[in-house]
Amino acid sequence: MTLKIKTKFKLILGLGNKDIKSAPETALLYANAGVRFFDASPEVLPEISKALLKAGYNPDDFILCASVPSLGDIHGRKANISPVVCSGCMLCSGNCPEGAILKDKKTNKSGVDVKKCIGCGICKKVTNCYAISFEYGNHELKCLEELVQSGFKLDMTEFHASISNKKQIVKDFKDILSVFNGDISVCINKKQFPINEAVELLSELRRLHKLENPGAEFYVQTDGASMNGGADDENSTLDCILFARELAPYGFNLIISGGTNINTPKMLEEAGIDSISDIIIAYGTYARKIVSNVQKDVALLRAQELYDMTEGIKARQTAVIC
Repeated sequence: MTLKIKTKFKLILGLGNKDIKSAPETALLYANAGVRFFDASPEVLPEISKALLKAGYNPDDFILCASVPSLGDIHGRKANISPVVCSGCMLCSGNCPEGAILKDKKTNKSGVDVKKCIGCGICKKVTNCYAISFEYGNHELKCLEELVQSGFKLDMTEFHASISNKKQIVKDFKDILSVFNGDISVCINKKQFPINEAVELLSELRRLHKLENPGAEFYVQTDGASMNGGADDENSTLDCILFARELAPYGFNLIISGGTNINTPKMLEEAGIDSISDIIIAYGTYARKIVSNVQKDVALLRAQELYDMTEGIKARQTAVIC
């Protein structure tokens, strides 16, 4: 049997990334590389649209997706550093993949730029520092409502639901349906539920979505090693692919995310997901990391390589033995 998986590239600018300068710049770089699908905070999407228009692109040619977290999801949290407890070692700053932790010149203590912080938790993980805590929120729902009411061309909403509270997930999902009519993807992590419970929950969300928007598409984003700092090894991308393989028999449209990197397209083909011909690969921290702190021509080459590996000129076809 010959299996050919067609993959589409989605660039994640980060739900927590409210930096209206860096996010549009990264989006424009990847647009120049061929990417036409961007996922960002509803507060940042208009700035991305403006940047595309200013560069000569028609924003209508792009898929623009707004990310909204369920209450308690890590994508909706921000790091906070207590100036009283902080020793000023700056170890957290050196490990922040977004450059969101800086030294206060007056106090010589660490401080968080909340516009850049994406809530990944790497600062806490590498330091185990008592000065670092996290604050959760989901004010993006209000921002989504304002964006829709403004008449902005919004193609999709991404609902981050990596929490264990099913009632909260259903409530927040219904809130999104009340303000947005269109395609929706639900980002869920297999750590919260056994596969049978995950399928049951996702099937219920798909049913609710179809009742409100019978002509719209419902996607499941299989979250793996979410916001892991942009590692480029195969282990980082393995969890999301295995989760996708478990969900494939249930007929969900799939988006692969969390730990995705340049190995993901090839590993997807090797995973034997033969019930689906079209899969979206969402690149986040890795895609942003490879184009950071390098010259523009090098950044563009790296972006083009990742795009070509995913959906560009390097068409892939793999023989699979049944």
